[in-house]
Amino acid sequence: MSDSEESELSEVEQTRFAPRKTSISGTDCILESEGQLGYTTDGETKRHTPRRKLMNRRELEKAHFDMINERIVDDVTMDQFYKPHSITLLVIFIAFLIYKAAFGKTDNSSEKNFYDGFLGSGALFLLISALTFPNGPFIRPHPILWRVIFGLSVIYVIILQFALFQNYSDLKKILTWLDPEGLGQKTLAEKEYATECWNPSWEKVWSHVDFFAFSHFTGWMMKTLLLRHWVLCWFISIIWEFTELMFIDLLPNFAECWWDSLILDVLLCNGVGIYVGMKLCEFLQMRQFHWESIRNIKSRRGKMKRFALQFTPASWSGYDWFYSKSFSNSIRRTLLLTFLVSFWLIAELNTFFIKHIFAIDTQHPVVFWRIILIAVIAAPTL
Repeated sequence: MSDSEESELSEVEQTRFAPRKTSISGTDCILESEGQLGYTTDGETKRHTPRRKLMNRRELEKAHFDMINERIVDDVTMDQFYKPHSITLLVIFIAFLIYKAAFGKTDNSSEKNFYDGFLGSGALFLLISALTFPNGPFIRPHPILWRVIFGLSVIYVIILQFALFQNYSDLKKILTWLDPEGLGQKTLAEKEYATECWNPSWEKVWSHVDFFAFSHFTGWMMKTLLLRHWVLCWFISIIWEFTELMFIDLLPNFAECWWDSLILDVLLCNGVGIYVGMKLCEFLQMRQFHWESIRNIKSRRGKMKRFALQFTPASWSGYDWFYSKSFSNSIRRTLLLTFLVSFWLIAELNTFFIKHIFAIDTQHPVVFWRIILIAVIAAPTL
């Protein structure tokens, strides 16, 4: 092969494998697609000139939103888990309805029928959510899980909208109908924490280390995984203690001793939770993610490990909430952070108001699962 032929082939290869370039100037974005290599009928190489597409900032933001809102799973090796099965699920659901209509009990009470009807309607809506809703930014362990969570968020908003038009007595009747013992209480006896604050002892301090101390630790570890920032986590943790002081008259359970609020809550439980969460963020951020198909793993132990890793993030990146390029951008970032912290505190405060107004015990499952639901709903937005 001559030198001229080698140089020509090298130019062809450079054109073929040229990376995509993106340049942003002002409010416009110019995207240059890859150079494409084609062949004519005569066997001669034919080069296509790179196509240039001009995108303004609005179009660029829309493309970014579409990419995040409908994330595609790359490198799918088990196609049966990522192909749509709409007809199969429809047949199964119709068969279930036929079974309930033909063999279901007809002597149930009206309350039982209403309850089953609500569950069936919710299951149908979640099935539709799993089939039609967008993937969202998360794809682990499977996009269908986050579609169902999206459907649960819609159902939760519909329930809140329904409750908005009811009075207290009607809502209390509904809660009593759902769980007469756990949700039908008229008053709620709560533990007092603000007693003998200036005479602490090891026994008294240890009595305050209860289930709520563990919930403080685990809660702030999960919140740190969502926020991924030291300063913002510490700020919300400290400002929450001032929020408790402001609402002591309305929520007597907020009354705590000074050492309980500052040492046990802020420094120990919240602080250790934030520290563990940030260390976990740093570990995930510096880790090199390389996902291998479970079919390529030979050992059973390796397959089980790969299956467990399916429930971990596909990738991880940190985020600096305080970074801004200009003064106007810093003002906008400050306002957005103010709204974020405000709504975060309102969501936290809402849990305690619901418990106090409707006399729901803290250890009731509805309190726990509501917090988990709000956490997984908010996770894709942060």
